[in-house]
Amino acid sequence: MKRRLFIHIGAHRTATTSIQTFLRDNFEALQRAGYFNLYGAGRSVQLFNRIFSGDLDVKELSAEIRKRADSKKSPIHSIVLSDEDVSMRRDLSVLQKFADDFDVKILFSMRRQDLWLESWHQQNVKWQWNAALAHLTFPQFLERREEFHWIHYDRITTHLADLFGPENLILRVFERGEMPDGPVVAFCKDLGLADLTTFSEPPHVNSSLAPISSEFMRAMPLDEIPPKYRTLIETAVIAMDQQLAQRRGKSSGFLMDSATRAAVLSAYEVGNATVARQYFGRDQLFREPLPAPDAIVADQILPADSYELMRDFVAPMLRKLAHQYELADAGLSDPEARAQR
Repeated sequence: MKRRLFIHIGAHRTATTSIQTFLRDNFEALQRAGYFNLYGAGRSVQLFNRIFSGDLDVKELSAEIRKRADSKKSPIHSIVLSDEDVSMRRDLSVLQKFADDFDVKILFSMRRQDLWLESWHQQNVKWQWNAALAHLTFPQFLERREEFHWIHYDRITTHLADLFGPENLILRVFERGEMPDGPVVAFCKDLGLADLTTFSEPPHVNSSLAPISSEFMRAMPLDEIPPKYRTLIETAVIAMDQQLAQRRGKSSGFLMDSATRAAVLSAYEVGNATVARQYFGRDQLFREPLPAPDAIVADQILPADSYELMRDFVAPMLRKLAHQYELADAGLSDPEARAQR
């Protein structure tokens, strides 16, 4: 009998970092339950990059996976690989070769597109790995939303079903009502892993900043800074963001007004309904209500007063940066920075 191979492909902004942290932190416990996360990587981004570049042959990788699984003390019935960037690729046919050696299951979580776009913009300006998107305002970002082809859920599920069969797609709607115990527990249930009593508590990491703090980061040249230093700045801004919330109170996370939200969702309405009927036996894919028509849109304008900007944004960030340098000089690491990644 073939082992199962679960390939978790996102989408982004659906607790993927928390899921991958859980996989990495529970590497040994998962094996005792029969699940093997290759190399204990959590996220296998380099592995998938090598596959899609042609540098790594799927047949050779399959043999390596089987060899490693056979060597484990506990019987391994399932392999788990995770990388949300897989969903960004238009042609996933190279992954079909895994089916020669494994019973392949594709896990894909879908977030309502208006909320996803808001979150994806904030993530892009926060991390700035893509210089073309890193400094866009949200309206500019929305104009380019067709570049994010993988949130046309009817299209990507059709492509996946053509490759692996619809019966091998494990689709999850990313809404609280669909995940009452949280997304990590829901992911484990999708793996068939129901008893988590011997596992570490499911983490919650990579939370979003307040939109005004993201706007502060958008103005920074983070895309010109090496990732290890970028992480220091991100940690410092997160500390600043927390102090800002104490000073100003919790802010709205919405970036769209009601009219814009309706217009955006209309572009996905037919496709969402198709997925809902085909895979969930219902008419609506997403069931959580939209924000109220008069819901407050987040303030994304930095203070015009330079002293206010220094007091509320620059100074708290510098304090945290200095603290991180002090820890580094003492040979210590910042526990807050570890928790955030």
